[in-house]
Amino acid sequence: MIAITVSSGLGLTISDVDPLWIGGGAAWIAALLLAADTTLVLKLQVSAILAIGIGLIAYAVSTGAVVDTDFVIGSSTGLMTMIASVGFLRLVVIPDAPTGERLPIGHGAFLRTLLGLNIASSVINISAPILISDRIHAERPLTRFTVQSFVRVFCGVSSWSPFFGAMAVVLTYVDGASLFWIIVAGFPFMLVGFAGVYLEARLRYPDEIDNFVGYPTHLDALKVPVILIVTVLLLSRLLEQTSILVLIAISALLVTAVVLALRRGVVGSIAGLRDHVLTGLPRIVNELCLFLSAGVLAAGISALIMHGVIDNPFDRFDSVSAAEVLGIILLCAFCGIHPIIMISSFSPMILTLDPNPNLLAATYLFSWHIGTCSNPLSGTNLVFQGRYGIPSWKIAFWNWPYALAMLAIGSLWLQFVARIFPAA
Repeated sequence: MIAITVSSGLGLTISDVDPLWIGGGAAWIAALLLAADTTLVLKLQVSAILAIGIGLIAYAVSTGAVVDTDFVIGSSTGLMTMIASVGFLRLVVIPDAPTGERLPIGHGAFLRTLLGLNIASSVINISAPILISDRIHAERPLTRFTVQSFVRVFCGVSSWSPFFGAMAVVLTYVDGASLFWIIVAGFPFMLVGFAGVYLEARLRYPDEIDNFVGYPTHLDALKVPVILIVTVLLLSRLLEQTSILVLIAISALLVTAVVLALRRGVVGSIAGLRDHVLTGLPRIVNELCLFLSAGVLAAGISALIMHGVIDNPFDRFDSVSAAEVLGIILLCAFCGIHPIIMISSFSPMILTLDPNPNLLAATYLFSWHIGTCSNPLSGTNLVFQGRYGIPSWKIAFWNWPYALAMLAIGSLWLQFVARIFPAA
């Protein structure tokens, strides 16, 4: 999937068959082979989404509607290629702390750990909180204070990071959105959330901060993220016709290969890459199954709306509608529905109204931020449950007040975004 998507994104073809079908077919085969490794909850969720999507497609076909088979097969290959490629950065972004190094304690350790988590998560996503939490958990079991702080900060990164799965989803579903402008919209929202986490900790949890065991964040950890961002910017100038998803994927693979070669040599790099392909790549099966099934659902809804079989519940998309969509997605998240499902459901309806793509993209990113931290079935909360024995519903419940506060802030910020940012 990665090889086909990247090569086709660069204009290279290896056969007369549509590369979208080859890459998409590879993604579906991988999902089928790895589905056995998913949890029962995810199996039920994906099965329900697929059943509804296939049912809608069958109904659409029976009414004479045209279904976009390319979208069904390959709509998720670009975003999954980016997510899979970014996963390789786990090998180089957070090097292991020196053996025997003592973990820092106190207020400064808390702030530095959150900053390190924020920066690392913006590049390697869920691998960052896992690596940091594992090290801290080995020293002292994670507490409610630590878990809710980490989950909130981590999910907040999805508001702006071009290397996050949320951005890949948004750029896939919202054609015409400007990466620059949606980062400009999302970064301040993330900063407000980060400041809220820090200020709440100072006011409500002074004892926990004083005794907080943190992660030894070093300035060296910033080198790879900076190199990666510069690489993406350079490639975007050299390959102006290539999609940003492909550019990020290429940059992630290139930076990983070069940094590994410098650190471990050629032989060590090959061994590291091989281990990641065999053990690291299969870990994205949750996202793979979820995003592929969401594509089927979106294709069914789109066919019915385009053919006029069902009416569009939206008659416009402005700043008020954006706040309403944000609230609906958060409410569904409280009930365990992942934001990707709502995004894939809303997009076919909203896109027929010729909306401001940057406003729509910002709305989706904000909903991902507050929806994943407060969703008992989100991958983030389930990871913390599986690794540290803290029930995901508890983590979600702890984050509901934060999510509601950020809903109010996000709704107000979207009013401002709609007025100052360009439509395309």
